[in-house]
Amino acid sequence: MFNKAFLMSMDNGREVVAKVPNPNAGAPHFTTASEVATMDFARKVLNTPAPRVYTWNSHAESHPVGAEFIITDKVEGVPLSQVWDTMTLPQKLQVLLAVTHLQKQWLSVSFSHYGGLYYKRDVQPLEGSYYAKDGESVRDSEFTIGPATSRDWFDAGRSVLDVEKGPWTSLIQYLQAVRTRELKAIQCLNSPKQIALFCGPNLYQPDTEKKTTALAWYQQVINALMPKDTAIASPYLWHDDLHDDNIFIDPQNPGKITGIIDWQSCHISSLFNHNPDPAFLDWDCLEPETLDLISRPKLSGLSPKERYAAVHEYTIQNLFIGWRKLMQAKNPDLYQVIEYRKTAAYGLIFLARRMFEYGEAHFQSLLVDLKDSWAELPAVTHDSPFPFHFSEADIQRIKTDSDDAVAGTQLVAEVKERMGDLWPDKGFIEHERYDDCKAALTEVKGQMLEQLAETDEERAEFERYWPFE
Repeated sequence: MFNKAFLMSMDNGREVVAKVPNPNAGAPHFTTASEVATMDFARKVLNTPAPRVYTWNSHAESHPVGAEFIITDKVEGVPLSQVWDTMTLPQKLQVLLAVTHLQKQWLSVSFSHYGGLYYKRDVQPLEGSYYAKDGESVRDSEFTIGPATSRDWFDAGRSVLDVEKGPWTSLIQYLQAVRTRELKAIQCLNSPKQIALFCGPNLYQPDTEKKTTALAWYQQVINALMPKDTAIASPYLWHDDLHDDNIFIDPQNPGKITGIIDWQSCHISSLFNHNPDPAFLDWDCLEPETLDLISRPKLSGLSPKERYAAVHEYTIQNLFIGWRKLMQAKNPDLYQVIEYRKTAAYGLIFLARRMFEYGEAHFQSLLVDLKDSWAELPAVTHDSPFPFHFSEADIQRIKTDSDDAVAGTQLVAEVKERMGDLWPDKGFIEHERYDDCKAALTEVKGQMLEQLAETDEERAEFERYWPFE
């Protein structure tokens, strides 16, 4: 989606991977330069098996290739995606232990600023930039912190915005910069196509004025939303996309991770902004209420298909709960991220980060609910009243907007469910399944329009907003 990758064989039979960024990958020079430095830092400091870089160039105009590129070694092992479904439960637990160990390494290194990681020679050196390994500051290194390279600074046309991209010395500076970015995107860019929620008659329609209002309200409460635990607010470097194609393992020893790939856009941010759970666990359910393992399902009387589904669901749930138990025991700071993410404070920060695309309806609803727990926020003193007054009419309008937006997201989930394994979960589909995917999507579209539209005018409106062309 963001790069072209080529497997090349050398004259001596050695294989290397050549990676060329697509125009949507991020900022020229900075995205490539940061990715290279990040992989090197991961290997040298985080003890993580990132690809070894042989050569690279982030200035497309400076060489005959005419494009930025990175050439790395070919990671040993096989992608986890090729073996996960056939692995035994003990083998899967070994993988979880290995990921837990890697994350422990990442937690051992914090940074002085928020932004992107670079070699000092590739950006303007930052005064006072350093990292701390196991509490010991390292100031004289080849690395420094520069502008952010995370995807949310470039997606949906944001790359053209003239906004500050860091680095930032504090979390509040970073969050204020995100708010400014989203406000400028709303003011300067065309509204992006909605893919997170269905729009149309009797459903929520994204609203520029409501987005702007939400960000103005955010400005008034942002200081109060900071977590009490400074560990989860501190800046860390993290790999936020641990899906099963980005993790390579030794097929003879599944507990050994041989490589982690795709470090593009990895960035230094507060721990609570990073993904604590690896994507390969495929968890899309509600948060577990407890960390108690669930009982094995009773299978008597079930059909073979029903038995398979019951065992599959049981395995997924207990693997995820087992993962969380490991996290709580081995990486307690990371587990505190899980707890903070359950709060309305985090929900508001999360929604503000993507206000340009979606979120104003849920944001306003969360803010109304925040009144009841305002005094419990760590940064709120006893003499700091809730800064807003919502009339009954305001509350009813906000609730209606939120309910309609939820209905829209549920319809998107329904489309995904109807598509089954033809749904392009990672944003793309294998070439050999493209025609089947397209045909299935056309069929589902017809079904959804038949279900939702009562008149020709409504059908035309749903056609206009259909998100999956």
